[in-house]
Amino acid sequence: MPVLPCSENNKPGFKWGEGGNKCYTYTPNDKGSRERARKKTIKQGVAITISERNFEFQGQRVSFDYHETLTTDKGKKLLEKEQKEGNIIYIISAARDINELLPFAKKYGIRKDRVYATGSNQKKVDKIKELNIVRHYDNADQVKEIIGKRSDVGVQLIKV
Repeated sequence: MPVLPCSENNKPGFKWGEGGNKCYTYTPNDKGSRERARKKTIKQGVAITISERNFEFQGQRVSFDYHETLTTDKGKKLLEKEQKEGNIIYIISAARDINELLPFAKKYGIRKDRVYATGSNQKKVDKIKELNIVRHYDNADQVKEIIGKRSDVGVQLIKV
């Protein structure tokens, strides 16, 4: 919705959209007053947009390897910590079959569309990059080596 002209008590102003939203008036021929009214209208528009769309602000994208990472007590504790912090959790494994990962994902409330069986550590790193993961937990030295050789993957790797 745009900022629209309006008037109230014979004073010009701005309002957000066509509805019955508040008209923020300004003093004619006063640039500062006009700009303040326009800024108040934009703030109103942002608030209306957020409330109408019911935005859910989410945390960082964090991923875990499955084998010898999430299957360990330490890995499960790290997963629970990341979940409590409100982060978006992914499982990105070099496994070939996603079906072996899904029961764990379901148990821990990780959505199926956030579980990946890539088939190799190289493809795992590619998926980490594609998803803009900021932190990845893994036990594989090879993953560390691959990430270390690539300047295009900006992820914090945590060895488990």
